[in-house]
Amino acid sequence: MNCPLHAAPNARMGFTLVELMVVLVIISILSSLSLAAISNARQRSKISKTRSTIRKINDFVIPQFDGHASRRVPPNVTPGANAVSKTVLARRTLQVFEMPDSWQDVALSGTSPVLTSGSIPSFAWNGTTKSYGSFRGSLLASATTTYVSSECLFMIICRSGWNAEALESFRTDEVGDIDKDNAPEFLDGWGRPIRFIRWAPGFTPYSLIQTTATHDPLDPLKVTNDYALIPLVYSSGPDGASAAAAQDGYGISEPPITGWSGLSTISGTSPLMFTTNPATSPVPGSRESSEADDNITNHSPL
Repeated sequence: MNCPLHAAPNARMGFTLVELMVVLVIISILSSLSLAAISNARQRSKISKTRSTIRKINDFVIPQFDGHASRRVPPNVTPGANAVSKTVLARRTLQVFEMPDSWQDVALSGTSPVLTSGSIPSFAWNGTTKSYGSFRGSLLASATTTYVSSECLFMIICRSGWNAEALESFRTDEVGDIDKDNAPEFLDGWGRPIRFIRWAPGFTPYSLIQTTATHDPLDPLKVTNDYALIPLVYSSGPDGASAAAAQDGYGISEPPITGWSGLSTISGTSPLMFTTNPATSPVPGSRESSEADDNITNHSPL
């Protein structure tokens, strides 16, 4: 008589080694798939956060930039050309000093109205530029050159007076001071400074605005041959693009950290009156390497 409480002598009491290995392989595959899904979700979240931050920056920067088209400037403030040309040049000059992308475009004090390197016309020495000068003066002992354009971008939004409550639109994790020089920057989803180029004529992949087909809005009477530009605000995107390197432009050519050497008189022959020759030097905004391919910018769909 067989006892139901006892197993047959040859019955297995556990798993074989092969079965355990198969189970472990299945668990490993499922874990890898889960981790990959989590990683992709985190990456998408950081991209979305970066786009949101850049969108908010763009909403403050572009109206200020466009506002220079209607700015009143005093007559006879620039040498050469005619009165209309002088007005165009004066408005561009205001853009340089009121929307700097280099510390060299930030004047520490007012000077005589001569458009030369290192000086600021008297008509541009206003509440905004004085605020910038005071801030730059407080940084002379600690300022670095690593994230200059990022720091200028933060200063423009917080100190220009264009919108006194602008900073309240940003979360605390969207602002930081990566190089610890007391000059904050806006940060992307990966915690890297978001960069800024006021005039980026070399940047065209995502924009139909920055072409010769659209005339410069600062010159409504078209006394020059200059075309329209809008500021470039950009992140290095998912690849990081050697973010720790000093003056790494995330694969995009940036203006020299020494700032613009000055604006020439109206000639109608060169975009934006560059005093450096775009044919022999990198044009700001132009693509330098494949690192720029995944950059997130205010020209991209946001």
